[in-house]
Amino acid sequence: MIRIAIATLGCKTNLAESAIILSQFNPENYTLVPFASEADIYIINTCTVTNRTDYKSRNLIRKALKQKSQNPAVKVIVTGCYAQRNFDEISKLGNIDLIVDNQNKLDLAEFLNKEDYHFQDIMQAAEFNFKPVQKMIEHTRAFQKIQDGCDFRCYYCAVPYARGPARSAKFSEVLTQAKLFIENGYKEIVLSGINLGLYEDEGKNLADIVQALEELEGLELIRLSSIEPHLFSLEIIKRLRQCTKLCPHFHIPLQSGCDRTLKNMGRPYGTGEFQTLIDNILNYFPDAAIGLDVITGFPGETSSDFQITFDFIDKLPVAYLHIFPFSRRPGTVAFNFSEQIPRQEKNLRVHQLLQLGKQKKEIYKQKLIQEKIILQGILESSENGIGTFLSDHYIRAYTSIKEKAGELIKIIPQQLYKEGVLDIKAE
Repeated sequence: MIRIAIATLGCKTNLAESAIILSQFNPENYTLVPFASEADIYIINTCTVTNRTDYKSRNLIRKALKQKSQNPAVKVIVTGCYAQRNFDEISKLGNIDLIVDNQNKLDLAEFLNKEDYHFQDIMQAAEFNFKPVQKMIEHTRAFQKIQDGCDFRCYYCAVPYARGPARSAKFSEVLTQAKLFIENGYKEIVLSGINLGLYEDEGKNLADIVQALEELEGLELIRLSSIEPHLFSLEIIKRLRQCTKLCPHFHIPLQSGCDRTLKNMGRPYGTGEFQTLIDNILNYFPDAAIGLDVITGFPGETSSDFQITFDFIDKLPVAYLHIFPFSRRPGTVAFNFSEQIPRQEKNLRVHQLLQLGKQKKEIYKQKLIQEKIILQGILESSENGIGTFLSDHYIRAYTSIKEKAGELIKIIPQQLYKEGVLDIKAE
């Protein structure tokens, strides 16, 4: 049996792709092993959203190369967004067997023993690469990629240059994959994409996908990954409200609560439009868990700008925050901006926003408890008689219900809160 170790960094789309990559190997010929253990093939599916993820990617590559130095027969394969943007840099790290571009990453098992593979310029990618998969890697929820690439060029973001132009799976392919997941016992599907709101196939959009999945017997929950605010229209919100299986959980990149900073970032909306979006969501989903991405320390962001952002977020009825200090990405517009913010100041702002995020979590948790909102989710694991799941309201819940992993669980949070084991966990 071939021992394969795979490490995945970054977004839900990468998680979905790693499962597809692994499925391309003959299941009768391999066994999956932890990345830290001895393996015959090491696959690193990288991320490049920040300098930190670049560092983590290099670190994982070096760990695999260390294993190869002890056993030359070991194969080391690198793919993902960091690989797409840094082919030459990765090549210099050591004796790497294969570096695969993002468009062809799903076929890397096929390329491993071939000599005719050529690394592709992702900006030339025109079609969505669809490969059906039966199961995830150690997940009880199914992550389904339905979209790739991005047509926007926000000044701080390297992702469009690592993922190429927007392209979508065919509507029929989405349904084929969803049915395959359901047939293999998955009761929750998380729809993912690099820019999910750009999904389009012959007039079908994201709302059409959700409404079609709603009709599939055996599927209990549908969850959306991140959606850009200017693509999250009132029409889509109204249509999503008709779907009883949709998790009332919406993750939306705000990035800044200051109009001046948003303009400097190249973001195509203002805080007024964003406020209207939040109001619209809560009008149709009153107990929704709304999460925000926020970047602080963007070049030229003054103390006054930061305070405006802080005050704007403070007034928003959101459930949690994902905070990122600005990271200079080579090849982006903002890389050469003047007025870079010192690291110490960025860290201070991050800390203040993290504290605000903790307050938001607690307020939202108390709301669900006081209103006795029923939480439901797919049981992930059970240890010492306690099981855990990520609920439809993005609450990490623990329960003494003795069901097997993969089953749908429903609870009232007050019951768990008394035991002191209810919490929100960002994932």
